[in-house]
Amino acid sequence: GDIKILIDTGCGVQLRLIDLGVEIDDLDYIFITHFHPDHTVELYSMLVRRFLLSKFYKKEMSPLIVYGPKGMEKFIRDIAKIHQLEVVDSMPNMMIKELKGKEELDCFSVESFKVEHMNGDSVAFRFEIDGKVIVFSGDSIKCNGIENAIKEADIFIADCSISKGADPGPHLNTIEIGEISQNANVKKVILSHLLPRNYDKDLVAEVKEEYDGEVVMGEDLMEIEV
Repeated sequence: GDIKILIDTGCGVQLRLIDLGVEIDDLDYIFITHFHPDHTVELYSMLVRRFLLSKFYKKEMSPLIVYGPKGMEKFIRDIAKIHQLEVVDSMPNMMIKELKGKEELDCFSVESFKVEHMNGDSVAFRFEIDGKVIVFSGDSIKCNGIENAIKEADIFIADCSISKGADPGPHLNTIEIGEISQNANVKKVILSHLLPRNYDKDLVAEVKEEYDGEVVMGEDLMEIEV
């Protein structure tokens, strides 16, 4: 419906929201998969924008809930101290929550699945609405958490940082994405978290070596009908 959800807040996300005509006050929910900077670097500046619009421009802010893994509120407060703008408690109509398990929100549900990525607290998110399932992997290696999260998903937005044959790292590789998507009966895979070192690789073809569903290379401002 009219609910607007943002998943992760990496570099450039505010400019992309402007491109889409989405104001900072239009967002109903922000979901954070983990605390690494490429997923959170613009989070606090977005929250401060809401604070400034309310305090100095007297704009009435609509409710916003920020969900994340264990330690979400501490993370935001720690950034506030570093930035010398400890205004979290003055931010209007905002709540910070740790998502544990499954929760019903407005017209959809969301469930967090603990995944393995380096040594931090990382989660994948599984959204369900009107019988459709969309899963965001966040950053993850092949593990039980991500395999359970994507079961029977209509859309799987996958961390695709490692190409076929490359040295293993703290991310899924293309062959693993294909394998787990095939086993979980995923209908469509969107490749995300793309790295320059793979720009000359045919990542879609690599995933399809193990998966017979649809695979799409993610792009900024892409719209996907579910």
